[in-house]
Amino acid sequence: MDLLRDLLTADPGVPRLTVYDEITGARLDFSAQTLDNWAAKVGNMLYEEFDLQSGSRIAVDLPAGWQSVAVVLGALAAGVDYTIGTDFSAEVLFTSLDRADTSFTGDVAVVTDDPFGRGVEECGGTVPEGMVDFGPVVRFYGDQFPFPTGTLREKIGDTVPLPPAGSRTLITGWTDNGGFASGVLAPLAAGGSVVVVGGPVDADRLESIATTERVTFR
Repeated sequence: MDLLRDLLTADPGVPRLTVYDEITGARLDFSAQTLDNWAAKVGNMLYEEFDLQSGSRIAVDLPAGWQSVAVVLGALAAGVDYTIGTDFSAEVLFTSLDRADTSFTGDVAVVTDDPFGRGVEECGGTVPEGMVDFGPVVRFYGDQFPFPTGTLREKIGDTVPLPPAGSRTLITGWTDNGGFASGVLAPLAAGGSVVVVGGPVDADRLESIATTERVTFR
């Protein structure tokens, strides 16, 4: 899969996505290889579980975290359009139990905030009838995506400016496609990395994280 080819060629093992969850206290690193595997699993899930195709649309209404990144990268690999937030024209909605909108008429994939990606039932909850438990289902799919994808840089084109090459970018979340593209996709496309801080965080804590993570761009 070519989506993250440039990052994989440069160094497949160095952290490209670092996620702080200020609610659970978790900190997780994801290399280009790990992101590539997750993107492939999600891409395969979109095609096989939900019968989507290039040009279909999903909505991603999730807190800032690695699951959002994995879902969007999978959509880009599969050529599926995405909307950050609830989009009633979408065919599939990726959301959490507390955000699920019962008026949405498409398929719903329920995603937990578990740092390790466990599903709703694995965390002791119950999946509403007709919804898909994202964690265990996506793990079923292969971590190789067998279709042409294009590179991330090609995918975003000139839609957002890229930060300086190799930048380590700090963001505290996103509310729309533009914020996600500029905060997550653009740094990765520029050969850099992203630090996502989710949950309530004050200025002092954010500065501490920026220093620890050697952030060079915000």
